[in-house]
Amino acid sequence: NTSEQPGRPDPSKWVKIDGTAYVRDSWFNVPQRVLDLVGRSLHNQPHHPLFLIKRRIFDFMQKKHARRNTNSGQYGSPLFSVHDSLSPVVTARQNFDSLLIPEGHPSRAVTDTYYVNETTLLRSHTSAHQLDLLNSGLNAFLLAGDVYRRDEVDSLHYPVFHQLEGVRLFSADEVCLFSSPLFRFLYLRA
Repeated sequence: NTSEQPGRPDPSKWVKIDGTAYVRDSWFNVPQRVLDLVGRSLHNQPHHPLFLIKRRIFDFMQKKHARRNTNSGQYGSPLFSVHDSLSPVVTARQNFDSLLIPEGHPSRAVTDTYYVNETTLLRSHTSAHQLDLLNSGLNAFLLAGDVYRRDEVDSLHYPVFHQLEGVRLFSADEVCLFSSPLFRFLYLRA
């Protein structure tokens, strides 16, 4: 019997994911085998192949796209901030609405997405963090993380995989500059 004691929530209505407790409701569809994989962060474990690939990509982006010191002309601090430890638990607003994924889109279905409750889920892409990072004032960032989709396991599908993405905003002047023949000649020949 799981009857609630006065003042104590029913433990069957809660689930702990990566150290945080969340309320479960009728939308909850995350199997224990997937819950056990949350927080492994293979992309952050030194010597793991995912870590090595991530590191090479991040290093390349930091070297190729460093801020230029206007006084000396030398390249210095990285242009892109790095985010590879963000929580995989996000809201439906972050995962879908902020990316203009319409209501009724198949990716929102409980058959495709792992829901913790009606408004909270395991991210199905790292893009779920883009709007929050942009709203924090960042205009160039790299994101890496594990993502979760309700796929049947076969030779091409697994319910947990990894993504890495980069985002950079450009001003109207920069976009015009990039489209100029002189820029293409100078930049693309290097």
